[in-house]
Amino acid sequence: MYSPLFILCPGRSFSSVVSAAIGQHPQLYDVPEIYLAIADSVGELLIKAGEQGKKYFAYGLVRVIAQLHHNDQSEESAQSAWSWLRHHRSWTTRQLYYHIAERIAPKRLVDKSPTHGHIENLERLRAIFPNAFFLHLLRHPRTTTHSLYKVHSQRLAMRQPEKIPRLGQRVEKQWLKVHRNIIAFSSQLPLGRMMRIQGEALLTDPDSYFSQIAEWLEIRNDAAAIEAMKHPERSPYATLGPPSAPYGNNTGFLENPALRIGRPMTGPLGGPLVWAERNDGFCADTLVLARQFGYR
Repeated sequence: MYSPLFILCPGRSFSSVVSAAIGQHPQLYDVPEIYLAIADSVGELLIKAGEQGKKYFAYGLVRVIAQLHHNDQSEESAQSAWSWLRHHRSWTTRQLYYHIAERIAPKRLVDKSPTHGHIENLERLRAIFPNAFFLHLLRHPRTTTHSLYKVHSQRLAMRQPEKIPRLGQRVEKQWLKVHRNIIAFSSQLPLGRMMRIQGEALLTDPDSYFSQIAEWLEIRNDAAAIEAMKHPERSPYATLGPPSAPYGNNTGFLENPALRIGRPMTGPLGGPLVWAERNDGFCADTLVLARQFGYR
């Protein structure tokens, strides 16, 4: 049956560019953040997307339905996609996942929605796709948490500025929790279904790592296929979407979706964090896990 690839990681872990890049392989198809793993039904997902500030839960899904049903992402096609989703609110998310998989066949799905780091969502994915593959994507905790801090602090500054001083500890806990959940989940998978890669290493040497990923997935790893994976900007979802579904991926990626080859800056694992409440460093648990991932 279907054997999609799910990319698991906290937010701000290169997932937009890596997912779109992998999805340019001739036998694969990337989608933006479709969030189907957070609900059991389309109706439940639409209810979540209807909550204040949560409409982005549906943006990527609307873009995918528009693209697959109408072969474009115009506002007219997006409005049709919104209507189609409301009409199919009784569908399970399993049915919608299979609908997407059938539409893109014989290509295989590549999905990276950040909520896959929650254990209940991971279990939902495994139940829907027993033959799925999972790529555990890593990023240094200093750069990940700093990026998360900037994003969340900008949002809080407009609504709840009093919470910003405690945000540094919160984003560190988020990094730790998501990775621990992924590790616990991976221990239950059949041998060979999980691969773990440092995002910094992949961006430094994409040819080698894309070739390894293709071999692992048992798909083509010839020079033409690997070259295609180095062009995430060719994804139909690598631009801003229509007015009613403008995003679905990290905005920085949408503004500049090219693969920037070279090792990203990380900084030391130890030492103070300028965004932390007391300007102190990472907690012991974060340091232990980061070292297990090969960071120093």
